Amino acid sequence: MMLLNTLLDELTGRSSGTEAERHERYKWLEQLRFTNPLADENGPMAGIPYYQWCRLPQALVVAGQHTDLLVGTTSSQYLVFEGRHAAAFAAELGLQYDANNRIDRPGGLDELLDAYEEQADGSWTTLPDEPPAPPLAGWDDVYFRVRDLSDGRTIQSVTTIAYESSRFPGYTLLGTTMVGVGAIVHDDETAQHLQQIFADWAIQRDCADACLPASAPWPCTPRQVPPMPLGTPFDFARNLTYLDSLLAAYGRAQAQAQIDGGDSAYWACAAASTAYQAFSLRYTAGLPLPDVETALETAIAACETARAALAAAYDDEDLPAFDFEQLTDYARTLQLLGATLLFGRHDLAARLAALQTAFDGEDGVYEALLSTIDPQRPMVDEWYFAEPYSALFDCLDEDDRAQQLEHLRHYLATWHGALVQEDWFNGHLRAQGLGGYYGLWAFEAAAVAKHLGLERSTLAHWVMPPAP
Repeated sequence: MMLLNTLLDELTGRSSGTEAERHERYKWLEQLRFTNPLADENGPMAGIPYYQWCRLPQALVVAGQHTDLLVGTTSSQYLVFEGRHAAAFAAELGLQYDANNRIDRPGGLDELLDAYEEQADGSWTTLPDEPPAPPLAGWDDVYFRVRDLSDGRTIQSVTTIAYESSRFPGYTLLGTTMVGVGAIVHDDETAQHLQQIFADWAIQRDCADACLPASAPWPCTPRQVPPMPLGTPFDFARNLTYLDSLLAAYGRAQAQAQIDGGDSAYWACAAASTAYQAFSLRYTAGLPLPDVETALETAIAACETARAALAAAYDDEDLPAFDFEQLTDYARTLQLLGATLLFGRHDLAARLAALQTAFDGEDGVYEALLSTIDPQRPMVDEWYFAEPYSALFDCLDEDDRAQQLEHLRHYLATWHGALVQEDWFNGHLRAQGLGGYYGLWAFEAAAVAKHLGLERSTLAHWVMPPAP
């Protein structure tokens, strides 16, 4: 009974116990292992990614739900419950929603798009001869809490999660990573950054707790809607309130950091990312275009603030807002640039370009987009990321209308899959919680179509912006 109680404490993140107690539990669980036929190929538990199954001598109870089934490896262990209970477990244990896909999922990446397949070398490719596929209707929801176990000698933590996924429909995993997994030697810079992340999560949690579900139907016609397999409509109003609250909170955190001598650049960059999300969600939600355009202005202004904060932090006035050597930054720059061009806001495009002068003349795709409004931009035939972006360059470099359409269709078909490592990948599968979904849009593709006079109805794809 004592071992069961301490196991429950560990799996729910309440306490890990001493090293001797953890070793005793591990040896005990080894004796409880069994082969689970339900986890065989095509079985109902086949999608659960771990393989060491244990049958406990007595069921454990969390939030009124019972299970005697445990699965895991030497690095993490999870109770397996029938049904979908992640939200209830989160309420019981004080877990928060992983909107930004920052918490590792058991089994790794959420490979849930049926339009793509992974290759032996780890790359992703579009399935051949397939029409443009809609986003797969599914879910991939993690609620989490990270407990800091750093002691001044090592930096370590344990992560408790409640996890539901359409990989294993009908089940919920609840468990934790093991003490010592991923521990590193202490250094002040890493420890300080970790504390900022904890503070960031606390801000997100407080903002989410203050946002109540909408009481009335959403009045606008959305431009994109995430698949909601449970039938509950996506709460645009609540998610917009959350992002606006988060943006304001990050602004306050940045101001306080400036007073305290803290890392204000961290909060400025967080605000810039959130400002883009707030713009994108307004577009996605179907708000009038003037309202969306105002949010785009706010997003560009937030990038300017972030760039100034970075320049001050690193004492480098030439530091760009976005690092093109990082795919995350590169992709977001092209989305923002595409949005400014699509809305005809050449002034905003110029302001964005002014933040990136460190990369002038270095990337052909970026320069080709800017050359649509500034013929003096240099011609460059190389780029930082060929996939999927070279197709966009080829489209702008082509005179034949049929070839332009072919290049742009290829770009749309490969865009989402090529960005599989980004934290917003498969955001439509995280639409159950706040902040996980704000629209998946290749704004740069629509900007190119507009510039070339291509009819967007012939380029129908779920990531192609329909307007303006």
